[in-house]
Amino acid sequence: MTKKQFLDDIQNNCSEILYLSMSHMYNKLYKEDDTLLNTDENREFLSNYKNFHLYLNDFAGTIYSRYASSIDNLYIEMCNYLEIDIDNKYTLEHTIMKLEKQTPELILGLTDEDIQMQTIEHFDEKLIAIDGSTHYNANKEEFQPRVEKLQNNINLIKNALQIS
Repeated sequence: MTKKQFLDDIQNNCSEILYLSMSHMYNKLYKEDDTLLNTDENREFLSNYKNFHLYLNDFAGTIYSRYASSIDNLYIEMCNYLEIDIDNKYTLEHTIMKLEKQTPELILGLTDEDIQMQTIEHFDEKLIAIDGSTHYNANKEEFQPRVEKLQNNINLIKNALQIS
C-alpha cells in the first residue's frame, strides 16, 4: 500500500481530524505519495503511542481547538480502525513513565491542596488501570518492580499527608 492509498483509506473510513492528523504525520515521514508502506511496520509505528505525541505535537492546537479532540482520542480511533490492541506495551510504558515523573517530592511540593489531592487520586486511578491491564499482567516480570516502586511512592505520599 502506498502512502496516498493509506491516507485515502483513512479519509474514507475515519474522522476528518484523524485524516488530517495522519496526513500531517505521514507528510513529515514520507515526501512522496507513492512511497510504499510495509503493513507490519506501519501497524507497529501506529501502535507506538509515543509516535502520536512526537509527530503531532506541532498540530495539537488544531486537534484541540478546532476539532475538540485529543491525541488520545486519535490514537484510540486509529487503533480501533486498524484493530490494534490499545492495551499494549507502548501505552503501558507511556503510563508508567508519566507516573515515574510524579515523584514524592514533586507531589508533596504542590502548594495547592486541591491540585495535590487530584494528582494523588489520578495517580491511584492510573495504578488501578495498570493492575487491570492485560499487557501488564502478561508481562509482570518486566514491569512489576517499577509498578511496585510507584505504589510505594504513592503510599509514602499518603502517609506524609495522613491520607488513608
